[in-house]
Amino acid sequence: MENRINHIIARVLSGESSSDDILSLSEWLNENEKNRDEFRRLKNYWDADVAFKHSVAPAFSADKLQQKINVQKRQTFRRQLWRNAIPLIAAACLLFIFSTGFFLYNTNDRTSEYYTLLTDEHKSNFTMEDGTVITLNKNSRLSYSDKYGKDSRSVKLEGEAYFEVAKDSGKPFQIEMNGASITVLGTHFNVKADAESDDITATLVEGSIRFEGAKQNIVMTPNQQLTFSRSTNKVDVKHVDTDSFTSWKDGLLKYKSIPFIELIKELQSTYKVEIQIDSQELKKTAVTVSGTFSQEQSIEQILKVISRSLPIRWHNSDGVYYIQYATLKR
Repeated sequence: MENRINHIIARVLSGESSSDDILSLSEWLNENEKNRDEFRRLKNYWDADVAFKHSVAPAFSADKLQQKINVQKRQTFRRQLWRNAIPLIAAACLLFIFSTGFFLYNTNDRTSEYYTLLTDEHKSNFTMEDGTVITLNKNSRLSYSDKYGKDSRSVKLEGEAYFEVAKDSGKPFQIEMNGASITVLGTHFNVKADAESDDITATLVEGSIRFEGAKQNIVMTPNQQLTFSRSTNKVDVKHVDTDSFTSWKDGLLKYKSIPFIELIKELQSTYKVEIQIDSQELKKTAVTVSGTFSQEQSIEQILKVISRSLPIRWHNSDGVYYIQYATLKR
């Protein structure tokens, strides 16, 4: 078991880990304090190996690392090790893919460490050192450095995340996105900034946030949603039912009187499938739907629920879903 966990740790630190590796590491870390101490020592030697390299070698020898551990005991580094290990341990315990990138720059002869948190087909919750709680949606990426919480609180986001920001008037919380940024002191809000999408959408639940993009500088109030177009630099602000845009963090999809065609777009994005509406009647904005679905439901199950209130039928051909009025014949 000892040899196996050493190889798992090596794969995690080198960025070559699988979801099973993360699960095994999480269980091992939670067994006792001795395991957590050993992990901190392993990470210390790993950090020493990569401190002056620009990339991590994928072919990392766990046996060689263990030999170094047996030869050297550097107990004075433990306090620093604990601080360095916190983001990795938190990510492992929350069972989502963890990827650590090391980038070097010289600032008063000091090396900075950067962390990147990734999710695949599962959302994840984690808490930053200042108490800020972040729920990262599926297929999203959040990055920050080891300077977070010291002089500033800055993160970078690709994808979607829900933030419950701990208040700190001296250190505003800032989210950097490609083409825009959001600054807050303490509040609850949702941000969607998919890399492949032209739009950045911010939905404010409580408190206030300041959105900056191009020449815009807009302060939002609760129950407002702001949409920023990166290509045109245009901004649209409207009042919305915020629950419909934040329910994903609870594993739900909620819709209230939205056009059917808009729901289909959301389902395509959520389930990564292609859906084609063959009826012009169904494309009219006057055709609206409401409902609450679990993200555990399949796309077929959701379409079946919709068909109970809206007369539709569908079929799947080569991975594409075609939808028509149920009264129509193909």
